[in-house]
Amino acid sequence: MLEDIKNNSVIICDKVKKTQILKNAKKLLDIKFFTMQKFIKEYLFDYDEKAIIYLINKYNIKYEIALMYLKNIYYIENKKYDNKKLDFLVQIKEDLINNNLLIFNHHFKDYLKNKDIIIYKYNLNKFEKYILRDLNVKEILPKYQNYPCKIYEFNDIEDEIEFVAQEISKLIDSGVNINSIKLTNVSDDYINPINKIFGFYNLKIDKFHNIPIISTIIGSLFYENIDKGIEESLKTISEYKNTDIYSKIIDICNKYIWCKDKKDLKILIEYDLKHTYIDQTKYTNMIEVVDYKTYDFTFEYVFMLGFNQGIIPIIKKDEDYISDDIKMPYLDTTIDINKKEKIMTLNIIKNIKNLTITYKLKSSFSIYFPSNLIEELNGAKIKKEIDYHTSFSKLNNKIKLTKYIDNLIKFGEKNKSINLLNSNYKINYNSYSNKFTKLDNNKLNNYIKSLDKFNLSYSAFDNYNRCSFRFYVNKILSIDIKEDSFNKILGNLYHYILNKINEPNLDIKKEVDIYLKDISLSNSARFFINRSINNLDYLLNILRKQQKYSNLNHIETEKYIEFNLKDNINFKGFIDKIVYNNKIAAIIDYKTYVKKPNLKYLDYGIELQLPIYMMLARKIYKDINFAGFYLQNINLDIKSENDKEDSLKLIGYSNIDKNILKEFDSTYEDSLIIKGLKIKNDGNFTEASKKYMLNNKQIDDLINITETKVNETLSNILNGNFTINPKYNKGNIGCEFCNYKDICYRQESDFVNIKVSEFNE
Repeated sequence: MLEDIKNNSVIICDKVKKTQILKNAKKLLDIKFFTMQKFIKEYLFDYDEKAIIYLINKYNIKYEIALMYLKNIYYIENKKYDNKKLDFLVQIKEDLINNNLLIFNHHFKDYLKNKDIIIYKYNLNKFEKYILRDLNVKEILPKYQNYPCKIYEFNDIEDEIEFVAQEISKLIDSGVNINSIKLTNVSDDYINPINKIFGFYNLKIDKFHNIPIISTIIGSLFYENIDKGIEESLKTISEYKNTDIYSKIIDICNKYIWCKDKKDLKILIEYDLKHTYIDQTKYTNMIEVVDYKTYDFTFEYVFMLGFNQGIIPIIKKDEDYISDDIKMPYLDTTIDINKKEKIMTLNIIKNIKNLTITYKLKSSFSIYFPSNLIEELNGAKIKKEIDYHTSFSKLNNKIKLTKYIDNLIKFGEKNKSINLLNSNYKINYNSYSNKFTKLDNNKLNNYIKSLDKFNLSYSAFDNYNRCSFRFYVNKILSIDIKEDSFNKILGNLYHYILNKINEPNLDIKKEVDIYLKDISLSNSARFFINRSINNLDYLLNILRKQQKYSNLNHIETEKYIEFNLKDNINFKGFIDKIVYNNKIAAIIDYKTYVKKPNLKYLDYGIELQLPIYMMLARKIYKDINFAGFYLQNINLDIKSENDKEDSLKLIGYSNIDKNILKEFDSTYEDSLIIKGLKIKNDGNFTEASKKYMLNNKQIDDLINITETKVNETLSNILNGNFTINPKYNKGNIGCEFCNYKDICYRQESDFVNIKVSEFNE
């Protein structure tokens, strides 16, 4: 039939069939291809995001609802239906036309004149036939065979997948090319068990689930900052510039240059981030997951999983906006759609030559029934249990043996394969070691090199030295537990406001409202934040007052500093506040909780936030001396006014050189800035003050030691040293604020007892 296609024809088919036609073409022809959806949009009308945002704003509806209205106005004619829902669609359509928000191709119908329109292997519905009724249409229908198939029933989903893994292993063992083996009808609930069980069999499977950009670290970070504007949000992901995801985000942003309203822009970008997916690299020598409705099967070995009722065929319910009772004659009813779906599915299945069908009766969460299509298929249904006489995975068999022993001991259930497995495998049942197995250094280093950048920060550095396994789970496995606790929200809000300390006429209430605009809070939490506005105003006034006592006239907040450690590995950090002139600087970090800095863990690389910030600052301000490095408690939930101001004094280490210190704090003799800093009548610092004072050499030594510790930590990371080793000193400091306690199963023997001493001792 394809050989009879004339020059200057139009072919309507899906993208897979188009590729097939072009691949098999024996001569060059002037042919135009359309998908049915694209053809209808050219023939009737199209729309873009301007129409969507217009409906969202006019009717105060969600993006998805606006999209639903737009899809349904294709079925509407310009007349009165005497039906509220249909007449509303007519109203929407007229409104969009009047506002030039529908896109009409007025030349398309002329273009189609005297052209053959070929419907290639595509089943038309009633509406599509109605649209094409006046055109010169020819259909090339698919030819279906009636091949027999094998149908297997399994007790649960894991047995079903294990059987498929065994059968695939047999095919490969017999010489079948792995590229000729396909999986189909794979729903989301199969993703994790397939990855797990196929891994036991060392079967490589192509990625078969779409990952939206918003689910990635890059996408979520971009969206979290979208309220700051596109340019600022892009800055937060600038380190990922060379990635495909970044390019896709740029493409999304470029689509909406026309949109000037920030609220509208956020709605549009959010939808695109959720519906734009990471490009899945296609590999050879892997088992491919395909869609049975679009894939052109020839001689492949196909495994159709999950052949259960409600899954295949897909049963549509009467839930459309235009429901069956008000549908026009040229629209399929739900019954029509389900009949066609059933016939189409049966035809496709019967047309697959080497097909194995499997289904389960239960999973961990649900009970299932076999599909009602089974009775109409040319194949015998067989209840199947896993046969372990032939083995392709020792690991899988050992795991199954432990499961069967569990069931025997706990529930008295004896699996018939337990004796066979037990006679072949010796396992240390009921024993467990939580010890970390060392990584392959080459694989680890290749993984790090494959990243655009591998960034280390103070928190990552501190996590590693508290417990190296904690770092491994977070940075190498990228398991990040995000907690939007109220304290975290409050802390971020305070930092956001303090970053604007130098802005004149700052409207704190307005800035708080802007920051909290898209954050969901309880009434009590919002009440507490509103009560904090006065505290923020007071806080800014005190901080500005403190600045007047300093001769260091340059102030930078949220200062970002990054330097290269090795290859693509960088160390980076944000310094809350740095005040400086050409020769002297002071580092300040804000805290929403009372904390006293100390250097007693220096030898172990723990609690070195301020020294690390000095190390970072020294990378930019090369020969600068430090007047001090401090923490500043910014939580003002204190009753007394005197206590409030005193609580805002800096806590940390100061330079003992008075000439340097007075540049930062002109009141240093009885300091109004630094807590506990005082000079005796003889002109010397008090003994209490000296505990937190260092000379220039000690500060330089501290910075050098800190950089050495950073390099030592990097070396340990690159050597794959990720043992479970939480540090202990008069308390468990290794597991403090750790989100991964449920993973490591730490034991007493894992703790590393450390001895500490003050730096200036």
